[in-house]
Amino acid sequence: MIAGEDLPVQVDVALPLVEPYLAIHPKDPGKLVAAAMVGYPDGTYGALVFSSQDGGRTWQKHDPGIRDAAGVWAEFLADGTAIFLAGVEDSSAKVFRSRDEGRTWSPPTLFEGVLDHPMLAVDGGSLFLIASSNWKGPSGKIRDAVLAARSMDGGATFSERGRAVVSNLRSEAHDSVVSSEGALLVALADYGRPGERRRLERQRDWLLVSEDSGKTFFEPLLISESCDSRGGWSSLALNLSDRLAPPDRLFHVCAAAQFDGIQLRFSDTFGEIWSAPVRVDRPGNVTPYSRTPAIAVNKDGVVGVAWYDGRGDGSTIKGSFRCTEILFAASLDGGATFLPEVKVSSGKSCPASPENVGVALRFPAGGDYMGLAAAPDGNFRLLWSDSRSGIYQLRTATVSVSPRSPASP
Repeated sequence: MIAGEDLPVQVDVALPLVEPYLAIHPKDPGKLVAAAMVGYPDGTYGALVFSSQDGGRTWQKHDPGIRDAAGVWAEFLADGTAIFLAGVEDSSAKVFRSRDEGRTWSPPTLFEGVLDHPMLAVDGGSLFLIASSNWKGPSGKIRDAVLAARSMDGGATFSERGRAVVSNLRSEAHDSVVSSEGALLVALADYGRPGERRRLERQRDWLLVSEDSGKTFFEPLLISESCDSRGGWSSLALNLSDRLAPPDRLFHVCAAAQFDGIQLRFSDTFGEIWSAPVRVDRPGNVTPYSRTPAIAVNKDGVVGVAWYDGRGDGSTIKGSFRCTEILFAASLDGGATFLPEVKVSSGKSCPASPENVGVALRFPAGGDYMGLAAAPDGNFRLLWSDSRSGIYQLRTATVSVSPRSPASP
């Protein structure tokens, strides 16, 4: 594995940038679209989208004027159309489209019913919008739910397909993917009882599966009881090649409880049966502190995982407000084992600074998710929130992994 130079996303924003997400053009690895939330001094958040035509060397900023953001996302469709999604606090989402790789953006399409963390999943000619929402059931009680909507016209319009309720517990949708056969797969976690602020002693992560484009979902399938979304939300990926792992092998990665490691599980049965947890990070003889993992699988079937890691901070207290670095590890055998990780960031990110103020209290590692995508040339591209300058800003880097690498970095 070889980590390239980490570069700042220079976009002239003198405010904290957090919750980054990244999309890469399906045919051109040099064309990138990134989205992030921007923290304002009054405690509100905006949403910005950035584009690069030269592999992350230079960036163009677009401000859609959102001042009440509740999550961002970005994707490229198969025809090269870029999609930028921003949830807003009035229980809706705004969807913007770009026909020129992010240089200009259309007026937004408004979709109502979204409460938090809207995200996109691409399936050939279909585009899914998945989000945390709610639903009033036969009992008259309002339950947390997963909302599924679909666009058949490249994001110009969306129609709601269905909502899924797991139980009466508080829950949140984390990630979604679409299988090669068109099945919609959504990861979620339940974390609290209704009406209580105290979290469950043991969080449970579930998989929801729909074979009718989100209209109905099968009963929830248990993934794990050892993840902790306080260390960032879980991430899903599929092997869509026939190399290094069975086609449609599904991967789920999360931060373990008390930030004690990055765990990966895989399933060849769309979530019916999962492997035992595989430890991705190797902290050695220091106290582990790992959070906010992201996962992607490239065209050769190489599994890549990136995360924020605080083992180098020197603190011995688990869960402390640590300085972090970005690490990356890869698997060449379908997630069964991982090569030793490599350091991607060239400096430590220490969020406890006056410039970050309340943003760092809410996002102690720069967000609940980070950007990681597999480029069409097989390389992995990372995007993260970094506070080495005293304020959260975005940085990006590329990691190359040979599918024939020896069992060493």
